[in-house]
Amino acid sequence: MKDIEHLRKYDYLDSIEGFYPGDGEKKEPFWNHVRALAPGILICGTVALAAKFIAQHYNAPVMLLCLLLGMVFHFLSQESPTKKGVQFTSQSILRVGVALIGARIMLSDFTALGGEVLTLVILAIGIVIAMGIVWAWLLKLDREQGLLIGGATAICGASAALAISTVMPKSKTLEHNTLIAVVGVTAMGTISMIFYPVIIGFLGIDDNQAGILIGGTIHDVSQVVGAGYSISEEAGDTAIIVKLVRVFMLVPILFLFAIGFRKQRSQTSSGRFLFPYFLVGFIALVILNSLQIIPQEILNFLQNASKWLLVMAITAVGMKTSLKDMFSLGWKPVFLILIETITISILYFSVIISGIV
Repeated sequence: MKDIEHLRKYDYLDSIEGFYPGDGEKKEPFWNHVRALAPGILICGTVALAAKFIAQHYNAPVMLLCLLLGMVFHFLSQESPTKKGVQFTSQSILRVGVALIGARIMLSDFTALGGEVLTLVILAIGIVIAMGIVWAWLLKLDREQGLLIGGATAICGASAALAISTVMPKSKTLEHNTLIAVVGVTAMGTISMIFYPVIIGFLGIDDNQAGILIGGTIHDVSQVVGAGYSISEEAGDTAIIVKLVRVFMLVPILFLFAIGFRKQRSQTSSGRFLFPYFLVGFIALVILNSLQIIPQEILNFLQNASKWLLVMAITAVGMKTSLKDMFSLGWKPVFLILIETITISILYFSVIISGIV
């Protein structure tokens, strides 16, 4: 139970890709649960509406404005009546929004990525995780810290760090190192979400390549959504496809980590990893859309619903972003996160500029 509780401290930074802290809380009645969530959901919707209004009148990226306005209201994600609703919006509503993106995508969009992009994704993940081990040794950091930061940077941010920690052997430093990985990679992903669209615009990269770059390099799904759709709908859709390929890779990576640590790891677990079922909904909608069996009216509704849910979710992600946490990690972990983020970005930039993809 103690190990379950120590991971609950990271819950406010957890993303959507499949880590769930262990069970142990009593379930409250449904309507009580709804009443607890309502204030936070409503405040996210209100701030999102304000961001959308400003974006329409000043021709600014709505996703970026949602993030920045959300950060202004960070206190609403702390101990207050809105905390649970903000958490729910940033995770559960985001899952639904990402799943509904499938109504805008066809199987031909996946195949259009080509084997080169799939190979790039797999190679980049392997290289970055290996670099995490090497740089941790050079910086005299724990190997587990290198693995946690490497996995989080390479795959899917905070959720990858949390999930990997559940298959690693228990140690006195695991809790601390997991927290550093979660906070640091989340902060770096937020910074990337803000600046990558600016860099991409300066370099004149087309929307498809921009989507590949954003989906392949930015850490959390929520951050990929914000950066991709701040450029264009095409860039956002491509970014999500590439990012979900990375998310799928979390399952085999966890399997490999579990095998590697099987002799050291205790029988007990501090959490549970479940397959991210929002991907099932996403794939189902992609297939139905490809078969063209969804009526156009329903398709339009699902597409519009997806956009609005994502705008609300990014607002909630902004509300959960703590600037104080970003600047309290120490220089070595920050340097490791930075060097790995730069490495994965250089890999993708090099391949894109060389014209391979």
